[in-house]
Amino acid sequence: MAARTPTGSPYVALFRTGAFVRVFTAGLGSIAGSSIAGVCLIWIVFTRTGSAIDVALLGASGIAAAVAFSAFGGTWVDRYDRRRLMVAADFARAAAMAGIALDLVVRGFDLIPILAAYFVVGAFSTVFNPAEQAIVPSLVEAPLVADANGLVRSSRSALQFVGTAVAGALIVTVGPLLGVVLNAATFLGSGLILLGMTLPAHLARPARAAGDRPGYFDDVKAGFRWLYRARGFFQLTLSAMFFNFCAGIIGTFLVIFATLVLHGSALVFAGLLAAEVAGQGLGSLLVGPTHAVRWAGRAWVVPYGSASAVLALLLVLVPSVPVSIALVFGLGLLGGFAGTAWLTAAQLLVPTEMQGRYFGIDAFGSVAILPAAQIGGALLIARYGIGATYLLTAIFWLGTGLLFLVPRAMWNLGYRGPQTPILRTDVDVAGTRGSLGGSRSG
Repeated sequence: MAARTPTGSPYVALFRTGAFVRVFTAGLGSIAGSSIAGVCLIWIVFTRTGSAIDVALLGASGIAAAVAFSAFGGTWVDRYDRRRLMVAADFARAAAMAGIALDLVVRGFDLIPILAAYFVVGAFSTVFNPAEQAIVPSLVEAPLVADANGLVRSSRSALQFVGTAVAGALIVTVGPLLGVVLNAATFLGSGLILLGMTLPAHLARPARAAGDRPGYFDDVKAGFRWLYRARGFFQLTLSAMFFNFCAGIIGTFLVIFATLVLHGSALVFAGLLAAEVAGQGLGSLLVGPTHAVRWAGRAWVVPYGSASAVLALLLVLVPSVPVSIALVFGLGLLGGFAGTAWLTAAQLLVPTEMQGRYFGIDAFGSVAILPAAQIGGALLIARYGIGATYLLTAIFWLGTGLLFLVPRAMWNLGYRGPQTPILRTDVDVAGTRGSLGGSRSG
């Protein structure tokens, strides 16, 4: 597919691409269902057990699966047909959620089957997510990849917020069980939509040289070696662990901040969440028009590193409801912009046959740090209070953000078109085939 500059609205061009529309629609359905079911299951567990620990176990079961299988799921994506893997993952997740609903109806509440099913959903998500991320740049031309990512990420952020509201309405009207059933239906619908998608073999499955059939664990190790040698992406993954840790603390305990520091009600907390989602959506859409992928490393480390840390610091120093809403909107905007710039650069620069492993390994680092942020933040709040915890987090975030301004490989990371590879040194060291420009130019 030759790279060209599209005329007219990029979104019109995207919606004329049938395969992309299928992936986009399937993903929206899945995220909407998951948002609704997540709230409903938390409600079911807490109202039946009254235990905060049991609620934490529900979230931990999905995270544990992600930590355990991210790198391995990404390797499957690089070895097998990506469309078929996405379909199989959707059907497996649909079966798991349907199993929860059926068990609740037939046997009544039992925490263990719920945790097991949530673990299954998390495990198969480690296959679906990198497959989706790796397949999108095969469906649209290179100039449209940033706009495609912005559209996907902003739409899903909005649906996640809407999903929580719908879940609340279901709980107080017909009960939370319907939310679980809806999620099973959305996963099934997503799988059926993708099942009807036709892709050429070279787009659905990464090409391999004749006779190049390494063992599965050799492929896993090769993924880690590639990332370590591709210095720009390696430094970005390291920085993400620190930045996500800080963002995780701020985001997880917004409810406490809104209540104890801002002296607000649930309406204030909802306003903060809405501002964050709105910021993420807008930030995601700005990457394409600003051509931020040309300097993706800088578009990552400056907004999500030092700039976000400054906003987090102001959140503590200026404890006002209107100011806090504006600052949280800014945090969402910077995070959405940085995340979309990174994703687009990775899709265009990481070799096609390595993308599943890269996204899987990167997700492993990103997800593994979340429990540390949640537990660490809770311990800090218990010891020092929410204000001091936010202040310490913001200072640490600012320090790491400034520190990661130093590495040149990440600073220069970017995609300037198929004829201008930015990271020639990384490719030579990593031993991948061809130039970065030719690995996924559109």
